[in-house]
Amino acid sequence: MSSYGPRAGDIVTLGGTGLQLHIDDRVDDQYDEFRVGFAKTGRDGIGLKSVATQDSCDLLLSNAIVLDPIDGVRVASIGFRDGRICGIGKAGNPDTTHGVDIVVGSGTVVIDADGLIATPGGIDTHVHSLSPRVFNSLISSGITTVIAQETGPVWGVGIGSRALLHQAYRAMDNFPLNIGILGRGSTSADVVTREAILAHVCGFKVHEDTGTTLRTLDTALRAADFADVQVAVHTDSLNESLSVADTIAVLDGRVVHAYHVEGCGGGHTPDVLQLAGHDNILASSTNPTLPYGINAIDEHLDMIMLTHGMNAHRESDIRIAQARVRATTMAAENQLHDRGVIPITSSDAQGMGRAGETWWRTFALASVLRPDPTDSTRRDNERILRYLAKITINPALAHGLSHEIGRISEGYLGDIVLWQPERFAATPQLILKSGFPTWGQTGDPNASIDSAEPLITAEQFGAYAAAPSDLSFLLSNAVAIAEGPPPTHRRALAVRGCRSVRNADMIRHGESGPVEVVTSLGSNPQPVVRWRGEELTMQPVEHTPLSRLHFW
Repeated sequence: MSSYGPRAGDIVTLGGTGLQLHIDDRVDDQYDEFRVGFAKTGRDGIGLKSVATQDSCDLLLSNAIVLDPIDGVRVASIGFRDGRICGIGKAGNPDTTHGVDIVVGSGTVVIDADGLIATPGGIDTHVHSLSPRVFNSLISSGITTVIAQETGPVWGVGIGSRALLHQAYRAMDNFPLNIGILGRGSTSADVVTREAILAHVCGFKVHEDTGTTLRTLDTALRAADFADVQVAVHTDSLNESLSVADTIAVLDGRVVHAYHVEGCGGGHTPDVLQLAGHDNILASSTNPTLPYGINAIDEHLDMIMLTHGMNAHRESDIRIAQARVRATTMAAENQLHDRGVIPITSSDAQGMGRAGETWWRTFALASVLRPDPTDSTRRDNERILRYLAKITINPALAHGLSHEIGRISEGYLGDIVLWQPERFAATPQLILKSGFPTWGQTGDPNASIDSAEPLITAEQFGAYAAAPSDLSFLLSNAVAIAEGPPPTHRRALAVRGCRSVRNADMIRHGESGPVEVVTSLGSNPQPVVRWRGEELTMQPVEHTPLSRLHFW
């Protein structure tokens, strides 16, 4: 590795994951790197061109390791103008340097990203926003877009009230996140879904606790087809109204985003995992079962009892909860992720998941399932990009946002997370929201430099005053936007393409085929899971990468 970051052919180890990132390409800038600082090239007339930012860029990330789930791995600079990515490539002054892709003007702000990894901002599509602090935890972990379901410590699982939705939008202007709220989809009446659509929801939540029946699923799907929004589904854990076959039948080929298809967090007992592998079902997992560990069974039983208001002194409640906790489906779920069948990860924040752990648990799973971890010559790029897609472009595709976010590509919103390689997927170095520093590592404010200990992850200027709403979007739907703007200072962004996206469209995923769940009789049956004839299993991991290195 050179003094100005890695070159093509170099290997970068992603911290405690042990994943080996091979640098496939670097812009042609050897001996001509754009650098800022004393006696460096970032000087007027040398690396800087004396032009206005409309002819250059507002902000530049110089020489970052760019990870894009579609384009792959390269070292390049990223330019931003008016909150969007305006160029990716070689940066500098075309009057003095050949092959410049991004003009750096005398007024351009530069962030030295040499050796840092740049990824798209994370997208969490399953958040129970039971308190404002959930959002702080999300952005501190590298999430920049949230699909939420509540407006505080209430029993929500989707909101239908226009008054509550509008009040929530005004309150959420304080957070530098793109935020959308799901409407209550568990209803048999179109008037309920119509109210939510006109109140600017970005999709619907059909939840087992409020009724996942044939009628409610069909009502929500008809509303979603009308407004071009997604339906997020918890299926029926009690199996009081439906079986997995009934759920698949009532969908009738219509697309849904099926939350935590392993089933412990909610879903047909014990065979909801059969939803994975269908082209019209976009399957996802929430983070507590990733990776499957030695304490997972005990932990999940307690979480179910507490989260769902069950009584530990009532034998029937205990039996119902135990039926949802299955070692074999947790193991199989992990394997389906690795094979590209389950394309999305999310948190289920405060609804049996942890807001700040989706990034690191996603890449911990990538780490523990990598073949032959002792092989120091291997290249893990495809694995890294597959798991990156689970938290960036694939949730964007599922919820109709892939035209704006989920990638580092020209024209996309400048929602970028910078990571030091040794802390990749654990604690971000800096988060840009619409091309503006918003959150990240901050040092002792009384020190002479900004990197003096103690370092904490906290707000930057993009998180204060009017900046959060200026830099962020309310995720809405085209029907509501045509009727009038929402009551918020942030701009409204219509989701689109939700009803046509399919599992085959999931980037670096899209593997299909029936998942077979073979059940047995007994008080606590442990089913056998097969995919393409192979039994999917694994031993629970005893050590989870990143967890004790960065969190305690």
